[in-house]
Amino acid sequence: MNSLLSEIKYLARKSGLRPQRQSGQNFLINQSVFEKIIACSDLSPDDRVLEIGAGFGTLTKELAQRAKRVWAIELEKRFIPSLTKLSSVFPTIEVIKNDVRKVKIDLLINGAPYKIVANLPYNITSYLLRRFLAQEPKPSLMVLLIQKEVAERITALPGDLSLLGVSVQFYAEPKIIQVIKKNNFWPEPAVDSAIVKIEKIKTKESVRKELKKWGDLDEQDFFQVVRAGFSAKRKQIHNNLANSFHTEKGKIKEVFEQVGLDSAIRSQSLSLEDWKRLTAILEKEAII
Repeated sequence: MNSLLSEIKYLARKSGLRPQRQSGQNFLINQSVFEKIIACSDLSPDDRVLEIGAGFGTLTKELAQRAKRVWAIELEKRFIPSLTKLSSVFPTIEVIKNDVRKVKIDLLINGAPYKIVANLPYNITSYLLRRFLAQEPKPSLMVLLIQKEVAERITALPGDLSLLGVSVQFYAEPKIIQVIKKNNFWPEPAVDSAIVKIEKIKTKESVRKELKKWGDLDEQDFFQVVRAGFSAKRKQIHNNLANSFHTEKGKIKEVFEQVGLDSAIRSQSLSLEDWKRLTAILEKEAII
């Protein structure tokens, strides 16, 4: 029998926990997958790691054996005794009982560089991606176990891009390392997962310098345009932009001519560079 599965089931019984699918409580029970996550994380003895949704601490233990500091964030109170016990063995672990959305990361890391390595709760994955990529202090690297569908969205190429995909690729370079079948979890979720590595994460300053190449493009304007472009999935992008910015469709079509794009194109087909060029011309024409 799978010893990791037996251990997780024992801890669940002991703590009175019945895993809730709606809370994303699906425990990884394949040791080789943990090893793959660790290998992708490129950990050194000087690294500081933020783990979100630490659970009973299976991944936490692996991280603590390799990193200088591990901040294990966990909201579910029934996981805390196991994590506290683990921290008594590995003093490098700091257990934080809180909702990650309420944790002040800047105060926690105190200016130190850090990585995020986590089996993310499915229900807040998109929020966490946007938060940690768009807001300082940003991690230097993220290695995440997330839903396969989300992994495919954030690594998509033009033709299949989404608002989330553009948002992640604007700030970093994501790639799928390995697809993890749903039978590697207990209880078994409805969908497969994937290990995703997100690297070359841009700081606020590097984003500013890059946008300056496009005529001092504004980051806020860029995402205003992208959100407008994806506001109605079944409509052509020029209709979405005309409606969002209260501008005549003819004017928007002229902008597309300047960009060198067919105004009948749909939002998912634009590349990241297309979005930047489009925003720059919309700014120049005082449409935004």
